[in-house]
Order: sequence, then structure tokens, then C-alpha cells
Amino acid sequence: MNRAAVAVLLGLAGLLTVVACTDAYLYDGRRDEEVPVDRAVALEGQVCTLGSNQVVRPIKLVVALDASQSMNVSDPDGTRATALVELIDSLPQDDEVELAVMVFAGSTTAYLTQSGTPPAVEDGFVRVSDLDSNERLNLIQRLLTFRNPDTAPNRDATDFVKPLADIYALINRDISLSRLEPGGAEALAQARYSVIFLSDGKPTTDQDEELLNGDAVVRIRQLADLVEDVRVNTVHVFQPLQPVSTVCDLTGDGGCPMLLINQNAERLSRMAELGGGNFRDFRNDEPINFLDFRFGQVRRSFVLKELVASNFSAPPGSPLGEADTDGDGLTDEREASLRTDPAKADTDGDGFSDGVEVHYRDLGVDFNPTGYARPDGGGLDPGCPPALRGVDSDCDGLLDCDEQFVGTNSERVDSDRDGVPDGVEWLGGTQGASIDLEQDPDNDGVSSRNELRMHTRPVEVDTAHLSTDGYRYTMRAAGPPDALGRQCYDFRVDNVLLAPTQGDTDDAGTVVSGAGYNDLYLSAAMVPADDPTARTLVRHFRFRGARYPLGGIKSPVDGVIRVTPEDFVDGCPGRPVPPTP
Repeated sequence: MNRAAVAVLLGLAGLLTVVACTDAYLYDGRRDEEVPVDRAVALEGQVCTLGSNQVVRPIKLVVALDASQSMNVSDPDGTRATALVELIDSLPQDDEVELAVMVFAGSTTAYLTQSGTPPAVEDGFVRVSDLDSNERLNLIQRLLTFRNPDTAPNRDATDFVKPLADIYALINRDISLSRLEPGGAEALAQARYSVIFLSDGKPTTDQDEELLNGDAVVRIRQLADLVEDVRVNTVHVFQPLQPVSTVCDLTGDGGCPMLLINQNAERLSRMAELGGGNFRDFRNDEPINFLDFRFGQVRRSFVLKELVASNFSAPPGSPLGEADTDGDGLTDEREASLRTDPAKADTDGDGFSDGVEVHYRDLGVDFNPTGYARPDGGGLDPGCPPALRGVDSDCDGLLDCDEQFVGTNSERVDSDRDGVPDGVEWLGGTQGASIDLEQDPDNDGVSSRNELRMHTRPVEVDTAHLSTDGYRYTMRAAGPPDALGRQCYDFRVDNVLLAPTQGDTDDAGTVVSGAGYNDLYLSAAMVPADDPTARTLVRHFRFRGARYPLGGIKSPVDGVIRVTPEDFVDGCPGRPVPPTP
């Protein structure tokens, strides 16, 4: 045998070895039995990030300062007032930066940024740009000369729970008021709130159960679900004129002064941890300052975090012949066996989609996807308010009541900030309320994030079909940022596979939608360049005009759906449902 023949045989042997190890990306055996259907379309166009001047995010600070009697010892020189002025001077003179200064003593709280008496909660914030030099000087004087108007015996005591409750009320009401303003609820960037809570650290009565194990701090932090962020920062101050003994008096009444001071600092540190903020400790004549805390920027540049395409009408992997006409997570074949309506996401109208009901029913929850309403008012699965039935407020593919049950936020397209919409995660089998996309639950070497982007199954080993079933992305920057500060990208998503959906008719037999139409979804998630962990801003494009080949002809005929930057919108974009045949 000559050398050439040997080389050929060795090459074939090597190829067989590779095929024996894995058949991914090489060959799809279905092609021996089935004639390929031209059901692939492409999404092609341009997407742009938000410009640095397109999104203005309000920055709102709450500075809460302990004014109880103990602070005359802990901060006798009033350096907290100097720190407050330095903070104000360092803030941008922008109308979107607002400040509320609260002092607390005993059971009394007062806002110094307004009238000086306990005002209505909504009067707490003032624009920093409105504070001239005289008003700033007046603020210092009022802080240092504050006298509690309360005549109760505990007027000079230290209470943490009461001021924290007032801070919660202040921020909660401010959020509510901002949402009532025109466009407030739909604003691209909601406000970011930062609290600075300063004290020498020890409430007069033991409040640790409410502070560290209860919701006194935690519920303030939880308001971040409604806006971009809410953080509680804490500051411990102990700078007496006379040094504190480091010796413990175990026989008399002296106790262990330094131990108590350290415990006070630890209490405030733990509060900052619960509040998602930072902790500062000022002792040994170190001047107090608030400049190390990060409050964010009003105007920010954005970077593209993720571009994700999906087909709500096709199960992950887009198996040939399988469809999910109503996009509820159940294939039409499965719905036929369950006797649910394949063209209606919520067959019984109780507010929970069929897919959610079946999934959790299989896990033991008392759900019935065909529990129709009875004349006596019963029958429907309880839990979804009538006003929310059939509502998808953020248009991410999950009904509002589904999101409440799943644990995601019905007002955010991307609840866990990972760049992938909640509906895409639910249909793909990942968790929209937790950071899990870098995992590989099926151990096939492809992360859940990449499987969702390719519209394959994160919980099933399907690498053998990636070459035929996986979506394929190409993207490149379309030049430098434009005059608005936007960075645009040219993109193309190929091999978006269509599914043979069913038509739908109403009770009178009138055709509502024709067979074959697919619900395509494309999302672009962006994050601020200065804070990649911030809440994602998601713009999305939804197209319901693509049609599976009927009679051998698909729509669009050339297989390309062209997308412009203006097609990516906030909230519920939607394009008109295609005309019925």
C-alpha cells in the first residue's frame, strides 16, 4: 500500500474517531428520512444603545442624623454638620438631584430641608440646585441647634425603628407620587434612592430584633423592586473629647466601654449589609465625611448587555412539526391531550396561563387549567385578581399573575437583571428571578445563557442538533457613537425556525387568525457603563407576521425580517396582528 493510500485511511480513521466522540455540529440523521422544510427566517437590522442624554435618572438622597443627647458626647464638635455641607457642595447642581435631611431624637423626626417642623411626608425632598449659600448655612445652624420640641420623658433617647419607618414612608410615597406624573410609571430610568443613617449606634432600648432580624431596614431595601435602586448606608460616629478606657471593670459599674462601642459599630454595619449599602466608622478624631458613598450619575452612557431572539410559537429546539400556538409553554399536541385550548394561553380565564398551571400542578399545587367559572361564582383557581386576568403589563411573554406565582416582577421585562427577558427564561426552563444563566444543568458544555440565545433546551442534551436547530448571531459596531451618545450595531440572527401553528376562530366560527403565523420576539438589554450590575433597560421588538410555509411558501418570502432602531420600543410594542386569510 502506497503512502497516499495510508494517509487517506488514517484521515478516515481520524474522522470516524471524532464522529464516535460527538456528532454535534456534523450531521443530522433526520435528513435521511425527512425532506427539509424551508422554515427558517432571519432577523436583520440595527440596534442602538440609549444615548447619554436620552435617559435622565433622578438621584434622591436621605440623610438621617441622630440628634439625641448622646451625640453631644459622640460628636461634640458637630462635624456631622460640616460633612453634610461638604456632601451638598460635591453633588451635581442638577435639577434631578434631590436631598432630604432628617434629624431624629426620641420618638420625634424632623426634616430640616423644609419648614423645620415635622412636615407632611411628601415635603421631605428639596432640589440641591435650589439651595443657595444662605440656605446651606441655615441648614447647618438648624442642625447644630436642633432641640426636640417633644416634652416626653424620652425626648433625648435614641430610637432607630421610628426614623427608619419614616424613611420608608418618605421613599414609598415619593415613588408613588413620581408614578402619578405623566409618563412616570413608564420612565426609562426610575429614581435611585440612597440613605445615609448616622448615629453613635445604640438605641436606648434593645431594638436588635426589629433592626437585624425584622423588617425595619429590609423593607426599605425592598423598595428597590419599584425603582432602579434603594440602598441604606450607615455611619458610626464616636469621637468624645476624653479618651475611653480600654480596661473592663468587672467588679463595679464601669463595664467594658470599648466592647460596647464595638458592638454599636457592628450593629450599624449589619444594618448597612441588610440595606444593600456601605458602612463607615469614624473614630479617633477622623473627620466625618460622606464622600466615599456612591450615589450614581444623573446622565449615563449605556452598553449593550445582550441581544436575544426567540419564537414564542415554537418550543425550545423548534422540533419539526411541533408548535406552541398560544406561547404558553405547552405544545399544541400536549394541549390536545389535556383538553386545553392551544390557541388561548389561559383556557379557563382564571389569570394563570395553561403552562404555569400544568407545571405547578405536576409539582403538587392545586391548579386546574380547565377549571371554568361556575354559575355560583366558583370553579376558577383562586389567587389572581380579576383586574389582572389576561394582563401582561411588561409584555415579556408572562401574564402578570404568572409572574407573581413564578416570583418575577410583572413590571420588569428582566427581573433578575441578567439580560434575558422573564418570558424567554420561563419557556426555556431557567429561573427568571435568579442569576442562573452561567450554569449548565444538562452538562452538554453549553451554558443556559447560550442555549436560550440559540433557542435550544438548557435542560436537555441537544448539542447534536445545534447546527440545524440553533439560532446564529452576527453583530458588529456600526461606527463610533453618534451625536446622541448612542452606540449602534448591525446585527443578523439566522436560522430562526418557524412552527406550524394552528388557526383560531371565535365562538361564531369567524377566523381570528390564520394558521402558520408565529410570534417572534427580539430583545436588547442595556446597562449603564459605570454600573454593569444595575437594573437592565430592555427594549424589545415583537413581530407576528412571519408565517410557516403553507403550500411550500413562507412569509416573508425572502425569509428576512428587517428591523430598525426605532422598532425597539419600551413596554408593550407589538405590531398589528397579521390579517386573516
